[in-house]
This record gives sequence, C-alpha cells and structure tokens, in this order.
Amino acid sequence: MLLTLHWYEVGGNMGGMSGLLVRVMDRWRLPVAPERVWAVLADPGVTWPDWWPGMSEEAAGVVSGPDGLGAPGSWVRLRLRSPIGGGVRIRLYLTGSRPPTPERGGRARLQVSGDLRGIATVHVSRPDDDAEPGCEVRLIWIVTARRGPALLATRISRRLAAWAHARVMSAGERGLRNHLTTPAR
Repeated sequence: MLLTLHWYEVGGNMGGMSGLLVRVMDRWRLPVAPERVWAVLADPGVTWPDWWPGMSEEAAGVVSGPDGLGAPGSWVRLRLRSPIGGGVRIRLYLTGSRPPTPERGGRARLQVSGDLRGIATVHVSRPDDDAEPGCEVRLIWIVTARRGPALLATRISRRLAAWAHARVMSAGERGLRNHLTTPAR
C-alpha cells in the first residue's frame, strides 16, 4: 500500500468544510483483473464488512444499475473500528459511477458525511507500468474530521491521524486481497 497525505487549513466555508482539510491517496495493487475488483467493490450486497476487518454496516440503501451492480443514488452507513479507540461512523453516497473496461479504468465518486465530511473517489484500473498483472485501486479522500476519534487524532497529532488511517486502509487492502485470491470453499 502506498499512502500520500496533504494537510490544508481551510478558513471560512468551503462547501461546508472548515478546519483541517486532508487529501489522502491510498494505492493498492491487487493480483486480479480490474473488472473482478470492481464487481466486489460495487456489489449491491455491500459485502465490504465481510472482508474488511474492523468494518461493520449500520444501514444501506442500494440502487442497482442495469449491470446488477450498485448505481448512483446508493448509500451505505459504515462504522470503522479505530486503532486509537472507539469507532468512526461515515455515510458514503454514490454520486457517479463508471465501470472499468479494457480501454479505461473505472471510477466511483462519493459524498462523505458523518464523522468525516467531504468527497471520495475510487479508481480501479490496470497498473500504469504493466510490470505485473492485476490492477491498481486508488482511493482519494478529501475530507475534514467533524467528530469522534478522527477529529481527536487530527487535533492531537497529524502523525497519529496518518498512522490510524494507514492501519485501517492496510486492513482493507489485506482483506480484499484475501477475499479475491482465496479459493471458494
């Protein structure tokens, strides 16, 4: 997993966000085709908590597209166990979605609310370097922490917030890799 973070002080009112804004990009490399990864991430059954340690679903409203996958208008409310204690509650609302094809990568755009507020984008594509088969997943978050452990961590230490984020995302990457590569029983 590759992680990059950029912190910005936001004054006034930037789309309802103020305070410390963070832009985080996580990059996962997975040894399976982008279409297979997309099918898991866009599963209308919201299977993420099945393979992402520390994640649980609180509620969901799913809109299925013509391909049977989640479509714009879908939403899910999740709770993620924080490595610094407590849990982070977020609601993800899918505002746009384009599945991957052999010619181009897939992209999902999400509004984020709850303990975090902002936007997120998920890109699923073949690796740029083609050095190894499989796909690359880029998760980009542009958010402010509003409450809970996320806000506490950003107030105490940016390093603590980055460490906690990296732990949660690494668990997600490992869980997805295991889910995709473990033979069905």
